[in-house]
Amino acid sequence: MTELVLTDLSRRYGPALAIDGINLTVQEGEFLTLLGPSGCGKSTTLASIAGLDQPTGGRITFGSRVLADAETGAYLPPEARGFGVVFQSYALWPHLSVEDNVGMALKLRKVPGAERAKRVTEALELVELGALANRYPGELSGGQQQRVALARAIVFRPPLLLLDEPLSNLDAQLRQQARVWLKDIQRELGLTTIYVTHDQDEALAMSDRIVVMRGGKVVQLGTPQEIWHAPRHHFAASFIGNANLLQVSGPAVPEAGPCEVTLSDGQLIRAHTPEAELAPGAQLLAVRPHLVSCEPRENASELKVEFGAESYLGDHFEQEAHVAGTSIRLSVETPQPRGAGRIWIREQDAVVFAADK
Repeated sequence: MTELVLTDLSRRYGPALAIDGINLTVQEGEFLTLLGPSGCGKSTTLASIAGLDQPTGGRITFGSRVLADAETGAYLPPEARGFGVVFQSYALWPHLSVEDNVGMALKLRKVPGAERAKRVTEALELVELGALANRYPGELSGGQQQRVALARAIVFRPPLLLLDEPLSNLDAQLRQQARVWLKDIQRELGLTTIYVTHDQDEALAMSDRIVVMRGGKVVQLGTPQEIWHAPRHHFAASFIGNANLLQVSGPAVPEAGPCEVTLSDGQLIRAHTPEAELAPGAQLLAVRPHLVSCEPRENASELKVEFGAESYLGDHFEQEAHVAGTSIRLSVETPQPRGAGRIWIREQDAVVFAADK
């Protein structure tokens, strides 16, 4: 199998470290997403893989090929890597027709005319644009231009497909449609794909595995289910699913499992930690809005709160509540009266992390 391997990969711009010691293996045929906020290093990582940016530390290999090695100075330019790349801006040639835009990659590779026409037709049919082959980019919608860019990236059958926020210019409905057919195409072709996004819904819906990044580092790597249900870092919990974070304090916990922590106002919460060894003192507790109950529950800690404003979001209300000087969000079917009240949080739904990670 042809694996992409990043070993201690770093990229420094002067004193600023954009990516910091990333270690990652991408399996053949996998759809892997780099997920995180702006400035976390995900696009720099993708650019390093594509050959559009040269790492200042570490090594990148693809199968038996060394793409970059900072120690030896080895560095393959983008054209020698042969990867398919789609950017947020589709970068189509406005003076070329759709079929000529898609066929340019084959023309540069000196593919004979008959074979080139056959592959372009296949690629356009795959993205459902066969009927628009003779149109120009200016005559297409944003969604159609995005499909042309994808067809251009896959027409030469690249061993690796790199996608940098390709759906961000589409409206919400088109984004939902696009991520379905994009994932279908990836599976049909068996393409190893690395996808960059800041959109957690895209990451959850499309990925085999997700790399959650913050500050140039990987904070968690796992399947969408693992990261949603079992976050290993407070940032992963809060970025995917928008968990509430509460400052708490607690005793040392020698291994992963149950624990009890204290809010700043003295209220106690029974929780659990994924940490192999949790240090005593300041800690962070994460709980997702939909897992906070306004009714008594078994194996749940009861907390005094002040209910605040609510917002109607269609299938539920989001309501604010204040506890221990912190504002948290609740997902409820029926808003609670504003003022003093109580909430219940089950032990299995409250996760404690080290505060300084």
